[in-house]
Amino acid sequence: MKSSLFIAFGFSLVVTGLMALQGCSAPRMVVAGETCSVRVWQADDFTLQDVLPGRESNLRKQRVYVVLGPPARGFNARSEWMLAVDSVLIPLRVRAEENGAWQWSGSRNFYQAVREGVMSLEEERPARSGSFLPEAAFMIQSGESGCTAVELPLVRNLEAIAMP
Repeated sequence: MKSSLFIAFGFSLVVTGLMALQGCSAPRMVVAGETCSVRVWQADDFTLQDVLPGRESNLRKQRVYVVLGPPARGFNARSEWMLAVDSVLIPLRVRAEENGAWQWSGSRNFYQAVREGVMSLEEERPARSGSFLPEAAFMIQSGESGCTAVELPLVRNLEAIAMP
């Protein structure tokens, strides 16, 4: 009787220990088939702004994303940077600001059907992230040392701009 209690107690300790070890490991997420470690980083600002074209075409709008923030240890401007938003990956460019902050920016085009004779641009489709993120956005850094993701704050929508 005593031995079965010890076995049950020992088993529960092992299971509890394994669960605790898993809880202590760094959080990870899978993006486009690659497993990224998730780091904590605080962006100063995360915005999107729609730009409406000035002439009739199949381009309905261009959505521009901008992230501003301090460069964190391990950030590398020469790495490949992507924005994982909705269910797509948007390539980001990095630029250092005069005040020492970094600015990441990227855009995504949205298209519509048009009548015959209207200018039609070649459609560019962003890569799929493999995850559906309806309320969250992540900035992904890929480089020689692997993949790192940082969660961004809620996006701030700026007023749309209509081109002349």
